[in-house]
Amino acid sequence: MGNDVKIELADTAIRAYKMGDGAISLRLRSYLLVHAGGFNLTAKLKDIKSWIKLPGKNEVEFKSVTVGDAAIYADNFVMLHDLWAATVIPGLLLRSCVANFRMKYHISFTGHATEKPKWIHKKVPVLVRF
Repeated sequence: MGNDVKIELADTAIRAYKMGDGAISLRLRSYLLVHAGGFNLTAKLKDIKSWIKLPGKNEVEFKSVTVGDAAIYADNFVMLHDLWAATVIPGLLLRSCVANFRMKYHISFTGHATEKPKWIHKKVPVLVRF
């Protein structure tokens, strides 16, 4: 089952906020649509990481990626979990744009080496809020 589980992001808008020291906080508040049901996601989720590449800049890893422990909704076919991701980048001239986003997740039911991580690649809006 582990390699059969597909995850999608329900919302991909990343918001950018200016911090007091001039740095910029990038925040994603979304939901994971898990196309399988009847299991504890956080118990089987061995790894989850994400990265963003702003236009003309180097790719940056989100320092924090958190999945809600309990499903907001679940049936036999789909589960819905909270997702938060955040990172801080140096202050720079940033305007609302479209960026490249990558997420790696590894769900393991057996711990067997054949259960490999999966990737999500998306174009995402970055909305400047300053």
